[in-house]
Amino acid sequence: MNWMTKLLRCIKCKGDLVLMERRKLKCVKCGKIYPIREDIPIIMPEKDVEELENVKVFNELVDRYDSWFVSEKGSILFKNEVRALQIALKGIKLGQSMEIGVGTGMFAKELGIGYGLDPAWQPLLLAKKRGIKVVQGIAEEMPFKNEIFDTEFLIVTICFLENPIKALKEAYRTLRNGGYLIIGFVDKESPWGQFYLEKKRKGHPFYRVAKFYSILDINRMLKRTGFSIRKMVSALLQKPTAKPVTEEPVSGLVREAGFKIVIAQKSVV
Repeated sequence: MNWMTKLLRCIKCKGDLVLMERRKLKCVKCGKIYPIREDIPIIMPEKDVEELENVKVFNELVDRYDSWFVSEKGSILFKNEVRALQIALKGIKLGQSMEIGVGTGMFAKELGIGYGLDPAWQPLLLAKKRGIKVVQGIAEEMPFKNEIFDTEFLIVTICFLENPIKALKEAYRTLRNGGYLIIGFVDKESPWGQFYLEKKRKGHPFYRVAKFYSILDINRMLKRTGFSIRKMVSALLQKPTAKPVTEEPVSGLVREAGFKIVIAQKSVV
């Protein structure tokens, strides 16, 4: 069975999808057709999501965004964040994994994540080139069947979501019983959070559309949506204005750390 028909479903009626000859997906229940473009299924709501500012900016400035990961400063910070995620994942088997808000696929590639979802088309093209099986869709209406992933990731993504509670409910639905959701985010109450909030106030193209959260905010949202918090890892203890250096992440919660990771689990039924 093609991976698309195995994993995906209609977002209109929740029916199964079949692959048509002309590289389209058709819902067997309501007949809705979803296009496949450049081997990427497009399962988007009828509203024009790509015109939303928090999506549009990543389409228009995809090269600027992607180049940060290999820049002099960005490459060091990225390695620190990846290392923190690797520490957080110790003892957890990825299994069938998916990143919500996969972007250009940099984190997914480094962590070995198999699938990715994003509403921004241009980043998806780069993620696909990096070996990720990607779908164009939104976190709040994920086009995936129930309970099909062992691990899901939200890495520096929750701050760009229109409705994080709805997205977390969708993550819960699509995770298998006992599955893990890994959230990596910039804590708004940390020096890094304050640094990016100042950039937001000054109109930075990416941060102006972001909504930053504290560790307390994230924990409350996870508990509200049925998740149990299992572990935390902290990274970026250095000052945001200093020259970046390689550092080892810290298991547990360090309040002043800029990048925090929360491992949450779907209850075993």
